Amino acid sequence: MKLRLRLTLATVIVLAFQAATVLAAQPWTLEAAVDYALAHNPRARIALHRMDAANAVLGEASAAFMPSLQLRSGYMRTNNPMLAFGAILNQQAFSPALDFNNVPDTDDANVTGRVSVPLYAGGANVAGLRGAEANLAAADVERAAVANQLSFEVVRTLYSIVKSREFVRATEAGVRAFEKNLEVARNRLEAGTLLRTDVLDVEVRLARAREDLLQARNAEALAERALRNLLGIEEDDPGEFVVAGSVPALPPPASPDYRQRPELAAAAARVRAAEAALEQAQGGYLPRVDAFADAGYDRGWEFDNGAWNYTAGVALQWNLWDGNRTRSRVARARAELEQAREQRRQLELAIGLEVKQAQLQLDEARQRLTVSEHAVVSAAESAELTRSLFEQGLAISTQLIDAEAALIAVRVRRAEAEADLRIAIAALRKAVGLPQVPPSADSGDKRSAKIIGTRVATP
Repeated sequence: MKLRLRLTLATVIVLAFQAATVLAAQPWTLEAAVDYALAHNPRARIALHRMDAANAVLGEASAAFMPSLQLRSGYMRTNNPMLAFGAILNQQAFSPALDFNNVPDTDDANVTGRVSVPLYAGGANVAGLRGAEANLAAADVERAAVANQLSFEVVRTLYSIVKSREFVRATEAGVRAFEKNLEVARNRLEAGTLLRTDVLDVEVRLARAREDLLQARNAEALAERALRNLLGIEEDDPGEFVVAGSVPALPPPASPDYRQRPELAAAAARVRAAEAALEQAQGGYLPRVDAFADAGYDRGWEFDNGAWNYTAGVALQWNLWDGNRTRSRVARARAELEQAREQRRQLELAIGLEVKQAQLQLDEARQRLTVSEHAVVSAAESAELTRSLFEQGLAISTQLIDAEAALIAVRVRRAEAEADLRIAIAALRKAVGLPQVPPSADSGDKRSAKIIGTRVATP
């Protein structure tokens, strides 16, 4: 029985290890990377905590309308006539035999509970509640704005990785071409149809191509490191980091309308909060009315008696002069309101410019891609002809080097133009407030764990 239990436990452990291995081997797709970053990047978590703080402020503002209950308790011993007779009366222990000019020591233990209910606060509480609701709404849409910016950065970094890989492929093709050309050059040198200097020129160009390949691979590694940083993956997290071999292209927005940008909604909410803050400050000019009720018990051991008492009433408080404190608060709130309005207007202008720049960059990227694709076809044909002529001894080494270098350059420019086109589409989607991953998309990858604080194994 024990042996069977051990075998079962061992099987479960092996299966769990295999499942974890398979999970870790899965590459990062666009959907999985965006989803994971929104759950684990510090900026996304900070935005979530800001929203929690705004929600707490809303609860504090709502509490201003609720009754408050206080409990006080204390013990004293005195021969002060005012305090002593007050305690004796509260204990209902007064006797005509007491000498007013010779007050005995008196003790008193008191327990008092108070209930107070705000009736009117000059509109300050209502304005405070509206302001807290507006700030909560602003925190909510600001969290969406952070998600919009963070998603774009993840997509841009993924396309940068793809671009780096294309650079690597282009330089690898160049290295292979120069290696083959060097072999041809050495054969011609042995046959006496090529000078030693021409062979040296090809060797130098091969060394430079290999150096370019090292730089391209380093750029790819740096881009992957940037993606790890965006995902919030620590340096010491175990597991192999593998990025998907291809990243899907996103469709461009159908309209340049940017009214759904979360930043605009946040700015409008901040204006509403500032308006409420101004009304709250102006409430300082008006009176405050509260209802209250006290219930207490006094007990003394010198006179060995105790009694209950209560007090109930309505209190009005009106600050007729506070040294211009209220006036200064109103002036500050009004200035902050105007500041919030100008910030909203500044944001509208900035987003409008961002959308226009994104449109122009998209048009430029499309034109560059078209031109570079034609250039690659022409450069590939030219390089092939030059190689054939060089093998036949009809072209010199400098012509071959120039043709190969031109082919590498146009391949790199085509890869850059293609990546820039996808980045421009992502930038335009971000500018108009569209998500980088369409809501209907299903990555099929459950590693992202949307629950904040859950640690997920690094793939």
